[in-house]
Amino acid sequence: MRVLSFLACLLAATPALSDTVFASKTMRPRDVITEQSVHLKDVDTPGAAQSLDAVIGTEVKRAIYAGRPVLHSDIALAALIERNQIVAATFSVKGLTIETEARALERGSVGDIIRAMNLMSRTTIRAQVMEDGRLKVLP
Repeated sequence: MRVLSFLACLLAATPALSDTVFASKTMRPRDVITEQSVHLKDVDTPGAAQSLDAVIGTEVKRAIYAGRPVLHSDIALAALIERNQIVAATFSVKGLTIETEARALERGSVGDIIRAMNLMSRTTIRAQVMEDGRLKVLP
C-alpha cells in the first residue's frame, strides 16, 4: 500500500517553478540595470537570472527587450573605467612602487585586465582594474 501511494505521489508531482528575472522595459547595451528595469515572474527559464539582487547594478551587454528574461550571458559587471579615461596607474615590484597616469585604451570593470597607455613614456601597458578605480600595472 505504501508503495502505491509513493508511486501515486511521484506521478502526480509537478515540477517546481522558480523565479526568473524579466525586463520591465527595453534596455540598451551599457545601460545599468535598476530596480525599475526588472521584475520577477514565477517561471523557469534556463540560463536566466533568478534573483533581482544578482542583476541590479550590472550592465547590459546586449539589448534586452521588455517582457524578455534577463539571461546571465546578457549582463556583466558595470564598467568602472571608460575608454580614453585618464586613470592613476601603480606598478609595484620587490618594494619599489612607481605611480603615474595612464589613458585607458579599453573599458573595464573590477578585476578586468585592460590595455592602457603610460602618459609619460607613451608605451602600452597591461593593467588590472582595482576596486578604487586605479590600475595595477602587470609585469
